[in-house]
Amino acid sequence: MTGPMSSTEFGGILLRWLSESRSGKASALRDGIRGQAQARDLELKEYADWDWMRKAAALGFIDADLRADRWSVAPPVLTRLPHADGLALLTGARTAQISTRVEEAAQEWMELITVPHRPEAGEAPLPDTLLFQYEGPRTLREAAEFLGARYVPCAALQLMELLPQAAPGPESAPPGGSTANTLEKYELRLQRFVPVARDEEDGLYRWRGADYARLTRVRRNGVFHAVERETGIYLELARHRTGVMRWRPEPGKGRAGIGRLFVDRYAPLPALHERAAVLCSGFPPSAGRQTQTRAYDNVPRALAEAIAASLRQNLETMPRPVAATGGRAK
Repeated sequence: MTGPMSSTEFGGILLRWLSESRSGKASALRDGIRGQAQARDLELKEYADWDWMRKAAALGFIDADLRADRWSVAPPVLTRLPHADGLALLTGARTAQISTRVEEAAQEWMELITVPHRPEAGEAPLPDTLLFQYEGPRTLREAAEFLGARYVPCAALQLMELLPQAAPGPESAPPGGSTANTLEKYELRLQRFVPVARDEEDGLYRWRGADYARLTRVRRNGVFHAVERETGIYLELARHRTGVMRWRPEPGKGRAGIGRLFVDRYAPLPALHERAAVLCSGFPPSAGRQTQTRAYDNVPRALAEAIAASLRQNLETMPRPVAATGGRAK
């Protein structure tokens, strides 16, 4: 490919390639993201490639297993957004055939809303968000059949029933040998891992394995257990009774049960939890004030409570904004 490429084209072309390729190595996808950015004079910050993969997974475009170094494109899905005034989201694979059918439907009968991703400085642009206005479930079923997608009534609320309870995994071997020199312990006060000489107390640790892969383990009563990094952080938060989640209801009549979920940036949601929150709006989380929080829009209170409970958090409910005259919030 030659010639200039806008930031909005970047994500779409990358998703097209993933959709046609269907699966591959995560490390190769990382190289592809950086290679395309370099070819198009887009300067990416450190870990922007991994961040793109994480967000693309949360948006339902791909499934990624970084430990296995694999990714696969998700099947195309047309799903309603919860309490969103007749809006549905098209996510998953976006092959040339699907894109052609979307264009045909948009020209003839479908109300299509295309929302480009607006990346922050140093971020790799994501694909456009495709939203459809509909009048009833039957319309969505027919649209999904035409597009070659699966119709799901509301993916976000269905995922709510699948959220796993945060818990230590299977018992695992402690650090030892030459890998002990890479030992780090998570310090909640500093909100990061720091080097330590020994594993003398319970907590969340990580070190390099024999193959130099980074291992994350939680120590409880002197026994180490396998755990994902994000889940391990929430286990530490629970152990220290520290809250990082807040939910604020929206203003406006009939919107008290819908709101914005705020999560402290240093405690990222596990993959399934984040997908449930992201599929409430079809957009990745926005950065809060001074980028210290991530905010998820259009999240029902029931889902926010389920996410918090499964991660051993007590959800703090913030005061509801007061609607001012003219529909603006004070």
